[in-house]
Formats: sequence, structure tokens, C-alpha cells
Amino acid sequence: MRQKGYLGVRYMFVRRAVTAMLICAAMMTLLTSCSEPVEKKELLAPVVSVGEIGVCERGDIAKLMVKDAHVEGDFEVLSFDADGYIFEIFSDVGDEVGKGDAIAALTSADFEEIMTLEQEIEEIKKENEKRRKYLEAQVKLKEKNGEDAEEERLTCEKEEALMDLKLSQKEARYKKLKEEDIGYNYITAPGDGHVVAVSSSDQGAYITAGTPVAAVATDETGMFISGAYIPEKEAVGYDSFYAIINGKEYPLTYVPVAKDVLASLSAASLSPKSRFTFVTPPGDEVSIGDYAALIVVAAKKENVLTVPVNSVYTDKDGRFVYVILEGDKKERREVVTGLSDGARIEVIEGVREGESVYVEN
Repeated sequence: MRQKGYLGVRYMFVRRAVTAMLICAAMMTLLTSCSEPVEKKELLAPVVSVGEIGVCERGDIAKLMVKDAHVEGDFEVLSFDADGYIFEIFSDVGDEVGKGDAIAALTSADFEEIMTLEQEIEEIKKENEKRRKYLEAQVKLKEKNGEDAEEERLTCEKEEALMDLKLSQKEARYKKLKEEDIGYNYITAPGDGHVVAVSSSDQGAYITAGTPVAAVATDETGMFISGAYIPEKEAVGYDSFYAIINGKEYPLTYVPVAKDVLASLSAASLSPKSRFTFVTPPGDEVSIGDYAALIVVAAKKENVLTVPVNSVYTDKDGRFVYVILEGDKKERREVVTGLSDGARIEVIEGVREGESVYVEN
């Protein structure tokens, strides 16, 4: 019994000692935390991947648009001198042609009627033959039965006469049309060159004389740049144009398309093209058919303050940048922006020249 009591007292003593040690440890931790205040950090930038530092600096900036174009020669618009139906357009845009090569063929306005007459004449002949056989069978049947077949004979002769008259009228019209030479009418290339435009009219489409069907460029002495159509009203609002041909830059002059030309092209289902003249210095090798990158300078500003475009952020309050301060701190600044070329953007208000801004990768 003495041994049991001794163990119980010893257990209580150990438990109290452990409890006291835990309380002391907790108090020490509390006192330590109170004596060392926690530094409060303020995130001045969004949590993003590691970025770079950009500089607010002055320079020229331009908004550019790049369009596909080609070097073309002075071209001639081709059309038929008669009304008719398009039989086939043999060439496509970009095809090289030689002088006299057929570009398209036309059948006369009577072509469809002739084709119809040919079918009708064949059908009338077949129907006439069937009707004659039927009437002859009726006459023979009457005679076989010993009946008077005179009435059937008269009916047969009358119907045959009507059928022959109808057939002769069709054949006479057909012969007249054929005698008027309704063969194919061709338009051909006026010289060596290549096709720069063709009508989108389908085979069999009816067109009138003078309707543009194709255009062929032949004269290398009057080369120009041809590209996607830019209306004159739109073109006058741009700053300038230039082309890059074989790695070299050439200033361009916009040439408006006359209204009557636009109207005729539209009537022929032809898409208009914009034309630009340029000057090739001696020694430059530029040929018809060469690819040209047409650069449209939509707007341009000189000596303006710019920052990298990726340094400008946007939220519900507007646009802003993070300016890098001493100690690598970042300060949010609202900015007013202007023209951008895709790499840099004009800043009208909000930053000063020489300041550094955070650029997100």
C-alpha cells in the first residue's frame, strides 16, 4: 500500500511540473512576439511573373497597318464589243499571258435561243413521226373494218400540214440565226504581261457590250503598287504610305480610282484595287509581279513621351503604370495614353521623362 501511494504522489508532481513548463513556454512566446512588432507590407503591384524595367523617354511613334500588294504595270481593261453570254474566262489573277492569248470567250445573245431551237426541232420531229404513225393506223383500221376512212385521211393530211408548218418555222428561224455567225467572240491580251483582274461573273452569265471582263498589265515603264482597295475618303485621313520591295523602302503616292471606273467595275462584279505610284532609283531591280509589303502610316507623332506598351495596365478605374521608386518600391500612377505602335505607347499625362516603369513580361 505504501508503494502505491508513493507512485501516485510522484505522478501528480510530474504532471504539475510539465504543466508549469508549458505555461512558461507560452508566456515566453507571447512576450517575445510583443517585443518584436510585425512589419506591415503593402503590395503596390499585382502578383505577376518577373518583369523588366522600362524607361519613359521621348521619341517618334506611328500606328502602322501592313497589307499585301504587288508591283503592277500599266494595265488595259478588256471587254467584249457585243452583248452575249460568257462562255468561259480562261485566265485568273496573276497568270502570265502573251500577246494575242485568249483571256475570255463570249457567245452571242442569240446563242441560248439557237440551243433551244435545236432541242425544239428535234422534239417536233419525234412528235410528228409518232402522230403520223397513229393517224395512219386509224385509217388502216377503218379500211380493214370495211368502213369509210375518208374523214380520217383528211384529218391526217390536215394535221401533217400543221406539223410541217410548225417545224418549217422553227427551222427557218434557226437557219437565220446560224447565218448571222454566232460563233465565239474572244478578247485577247494586248501584249505580254499578266492578268491583274478578272470578272467574278459565272459561266453563262449575260453581259452587255463594254462591260469590263478582265485587266492585263503590260507596260513596265509605268509600274505602280496595287493592293487591297482603300477608299479615297479613308486614304486622305492617313499620314503617309510606303512599300517594302525586295528589302528596300519606297515612298508611295496614293492614286484615287475614278467614280466611273468604280461603277463599271462594280457592274462587272470586279473588285477595285488601290494604286500607288513610286519612283525607283537607278540600279534598283524592281519588276512587275514582285511582292510588296504596303505600309499604311495611319497616324504619326514626333518627340512625344512614350513607355513600353506592356507597362500600362487597365482596371475599372482606368489606365495606370507602376513607377519604380528608390528601394525598388513601386508607385501606382494613373495615366492618360495616346497613340500606340504595338511596342510603345504615348503617355500624355501621369509620368515624367526619365522615370522607370515596371514592364510585365
